[in-house]
Amino acid sequence: MRGESRYAYLGPEGTFTEAALRLLPEAAGSVYAPFPTVGSALDAVRTGDCVGAVVPLENSVRGVVPATLDELVSGGVPLRLDAEIEVPVTFALMARPGTELADVRRVLSHPHAHGQCHHWLASRLPGAEVRLSASTAAAAREVAESASPGARYDAAIAAPVAAARYGLSVLASGIGERWDAVTRFVSVRGAGPWPVRTGRDRTSIVVTADGAHSGALVDILAEFSTRGVGLTWIQSWPTGAALGSYHFFLDLDGHIEEAAVGDALMALRRRSVEVCFLGSYPYVGAGRPASGDVLAPDPPGTTPEAWLHSLREGAPAPASRP
Repeated sequence: MRGESRYAYLGPEGTFTEAALRLLPEAAGSVYAPFPTVGSALDAVRTGDCVGAVVPLENSVRGVVPATLDELVSGGVPLRLDAEIEVPVTFALMARPGTELADVRRVLSHPHAHGQCHHWLASRLPGAEVRLSASTAAAAREVAESASPGARYDAAIAAPVAAARYGLSVLASGIGERWDAVTRFVSVRGAGPWPVRTGRDRTSIVVTADGAHSGALVDILAEFSTRGVGLTWIQSWPTGAALGSYHFFLDLDGHIEEAAVGDALMALRRRSVEVCFLGSYPYVGAGRPASGDVLAPDPPGTTPEAWLHSLREGAPAPASRP
């Protein structure tokens, strides 16, 4: 039946998004359909061509994916989130077989990948020209398909799995500046029941605050803090109406079936706050690696008062600790 067994994802084959989709239990046994953009993948869900889609939402190093936020607030037919998948992100420099590192003059990659690998490029390939592509896998595919001596690009930065997918050789691996980088993906569906409460859930909403009210966002957040509902993510996104007018994406710990979460949402409605409920859903996937960065305590004698005084005096000060 139309849309019954197809899952859309941001393609082409070999992207981190495909890796995230393969971790989604609900998609097991489905046909995985790559799409060139986030918008086209989500449109396939809106039209019923695909039963669901997996798209990137946020990277721990480079931040949010604008196309996904834009689609969730202004993409037309409402969509719902039914799962979150976290995938560790590592990058490799890959090229056609026979290419040596010294031969690389032109590199192709996605902006997020380039942003995480630019230090390595600056030190190992300082003279290389870098161009940007729609995805890391698209970069790998273009390098693989342009095998002529006058090829536009010598190498690509992509996920290691893309090298095997497109027949490329890995020249260097682990070239990102953060070994513990993670990208958060979301599974998106059309109308239907919310996933049942699992005890390891997140609730996502979008609220639109009145830019003329200076304390609007504080008032909104207070409804959660007074009920002990933790906020794990806050992201502003312009409404397009005027400067100072924003949508706010909020991720809450917990499920809509939990009393505290439900009470907080009702309180927002009583305030006549515009609320778009995106969904309550479980975490799935590979998860994030344990961080290797341990925050050291403040040096002895560094009180919060001393830290503030240092800031006011313009002197370097250690990072604040709770």
